[in-house]
Amino acid sequence: MLSWIYPLRIVQAILSLATIGLTAYEIASLYDEWSYSNVIYYMLFNGCWTTAIAVPYLGLAPVAYPRFSHEVAIPLIELITGGLWLSGWIALAAMIPSPGACHYSSCHALQALIVVGAVQWATFVVTNAFAIIDVKNSRRNAKNHRDEASPEMADAGANNTTTATTDAV
Repeated sequence: MLSWIYPLRIVQAILSLATIGLTAYEIASLYDEWSYSNVIYYMLFNGCWTTAIAVPYLGLAPVAYPRFSHEVAIPLIELITGGLWLSGWIALAAMIPSPGACHYSSCHALQALIVVGAVQWATFVVTNAFAIIDVKNSRRNAKNHRDEASPEMADAGANNTTTATTDAV
């Protein structure tokens, strides 16, 4: 496993905790319409999902279930979590007012939430790319291992074809 994955998982956990804090602040500021926006609740879900499910599973699954996690689960969880973050920060960025019209702390928290969401998405893009590369390499290695494990089968198949061609002649 790559040595920088675990520190990046810690960064992902910290960013998701920051998302939970920023969304909690936004929900607690009852004086504006953003406090009850579905996008804010969606970003709160993203933070909770990443903190409680995605990062712990992605950190521990390679140790507990190495074969299954590399082939199926890790790329799937990475892809789902990256998609959640992408859709969350884009939806939030499309809805907030322009930076010139943002003069209150709740709006600044929304801007910070967009930045945190975009950085979080970028971290999942990086780890997802390496998860996909790992799947391709493991399948290639498994195929090479199968080919090397049975050279007598390959020789027997080659002998059968030469026998068949000599019988035909």
